[in-house]
Amino acid sequence: MVVAVMGAAGNVGSKVADLLLRAGEEVRVLQHRRDLSSLRRRGAEVVTVDARNVDDLRRSFDGALAALVLLPEDLSDPAFVENRSAMSRAIRDALRDTGVGHVVALSAVAAARADAPGPPGGLHGFERDLGELETTNVLVLRSAAYMDYLLAALPTIRERKANGSAVKADVRFPMVATEDVAREAAERLRRRDFTGHRVELLLGPEDVTMAQATAAIGARLGMPDLPYVELSPDEARGALLGAGMSEQVATLLVDMQLALNDGAASEGVEGGDRSATPTRLGDFLDRALSDGAVTADEEGAGG
Repeated sequence: MVVAVMGAAGNVGSKVADLLLRAGEEVRVLQHRRDLSSLRRRGAEVVTVDARNVDDLRRSFDGALAALVLLPEDLSDPAFVENRSAMSRAIRDALRDTGVGHVVALSAVAAARADAPGPPGGLHGFERDLGELETTNVLVLRSAAYMDYLLAALPTIRERKANGSAVKADVRFPMVATEDVAREAAERLRRRDFTGHRVELLLGPEDVTMAQATAAIGARLGMPDLPYVELSPDEARGALLGAGMSEQVATLLVDMQLALNDGAASEGVEGGDRSATPTRLGDFLDRALSDGAVTADEEGAGG
């Protein structure tokens, strides 16, 4: 039976599709914007969809035994919030209409809050929409911030010899590697051992600060004195706009960074089954930077 995978061009979805194919599962990947011909060559069925279109999604989920669902992110989208809300409703309706039995959904720790700052606010609504699927078994994986997103700063680090954001240098918060999230998602899609609606937290083995993360990156780039600079909200927003993000997205991400400073973005970690994932930041950076420093990709966990 088919397992449908959204976000197969992204940080988590691509790894889930790979793991499922390696395990011999029949995989259908939903192509949003980027080409997935490499997965087709490996045997996956590729279906092109507009994630806001219920008919496209019905066709993609039809006959699937299980599905990985998420809200794809286009960080240049000027209507980021509105389009993600439309995607959330379309995914809910398509899952209900096709009767997929088991669904694993990617979310974020901060989505536990109804007033979650930044992109996790949309994930709170996504979880609410999925909660309306009365006959579908849903497992929500609420992840900590992705370690992988640190790599998005590499061009700036190499150009300006500094790293920075609106997050205070000494604030500790959990971070998780997307390989750990993907491993858990793929395993649960294969086992389908959950019933009803459940939430599982995926937290890394250690809380880290941006100062520590910056020093770890610098050490691996041959820049042992790489500084971390605390930016004002306006400075952080300007940097994100300069990186090609829309005004709406830049504002949301700065709001999320500021929420880390007062602990609001980590509220809700007591709200599910806590699971400390194994990959430490140093081990992640060793692998990522030795492989040529991949950058953060589109994904729907909002970390």
